Amino acid sequence: MNKKSLAILIYCLATIFIFAITLTALASCKRQYRSSKPAVIQPKQKDPAQLAADKISEYSNPDALISIYELNKIKSDANLSILDTRGRSFQVFSYSYPAGHLPGAIPILHSEYTHPAYNDRLAAPDQVKKALGDKGINSQKKIVLYGNDGLQARVYWILKAYGCDNPIQILDGGFEKWKEAGLETAVAPPAILPANFEFNYAKADTNIYTNLEEVVDAILNYTPNTIIVDTRSKNEYLVGHIPTSVNISLLDTLYEDKTFKAIQELNALMASKGVTPDKKVLVYSNNGVESSLVWFVLHELMGFPNVKNYDGGFSEWFERELAVEYGEQQLVVKPAQ
Repeated sequence: MNKKSLAILIYCLATIFIFAITLTALASCKRQYRSSKPAVIQPKQKDPAQLAADKISEYSNPDALISIYELNKIKSDANLSILDTRGRSFQVFSYSYPAGHLPGAIPILHSEYTHPAYNDRLAAPDQVKKALGDKGINSQKKIVLYGNDGLQARVYWILKAYGCDNPIQILDGGFEKWKEAGLETAVAPPAILPANFEFNYAKADTNIYTNLEEVVDAILNYTPNTIIVDTRSKNEYLVGHIPTSVNISLLDTLYEDKTFKAIQELNALMASKGVTPDKKVLVYSNNGVESSLVWFVLHELMGFPNVKNYDGGFSEWFERELAVEYGEQQLVVKPAQ
């Protein structure tokens, strides 16, 4: 190999060596640049307790509802009474309450706060007072109600109608939600010392109650300012309902876990049926139970000012042999005037 060829070879090798060093340096710089970039901070996920608190805080009256997480914190408070309202009948009570309930919860049967002479209608104040006093509830204790079919709201509505001074809340999601979270349950009933419970009749609210006559008047003298809401299931509505009523089932207001839907979803649901805060809303079910829960949603959670629960419900309507509509909704809903 002559000197010229050797020089060319050395030049080529040197060029390759320099190129390789350059690539290595660039790769190192790139790695350093990547490592020096600030890490992307993922937003912290809220825990279920905070999500529940956030949802409840958006309701018109957040004090009307309590989450399982908040109740778990105060369940041993001596100034708290928890009422298990699942006893629609003694048979229902006998297979629900003894099988498991919230710690310290006291059962209350539907018959204890219904009128003895009028099937399923609300009892007189003295009967309700005695029922609560016999369960150790005085006029100062905080009352938390839970159930699974609207009876929790039925008791809430009765207490508000008669002028209860006690703080009252409904447990969001009830016993099933409590169990789902793995919280402590009990099977034995708590010891009960009878107490004196009184209503403050100055706070009694007759404006949350309606009767047959007012419902009939709303139909005969129809105005867009009043709307009647059937809170039974869709199938029940289709086979017969009070004329001009629209159907919003109890279950329409709840998620699958039986907690109440968020305020935005409730607003959309009600608006889709023409149920708006500027109207008088008359709610009914078969016997005032399911309608009590929808009353609770509209009046307490959403803040509708004029919502009345028809205590007699479709049972009374049917017994009186009044006119019944069948099939899909016939009323063309109009805005209030």
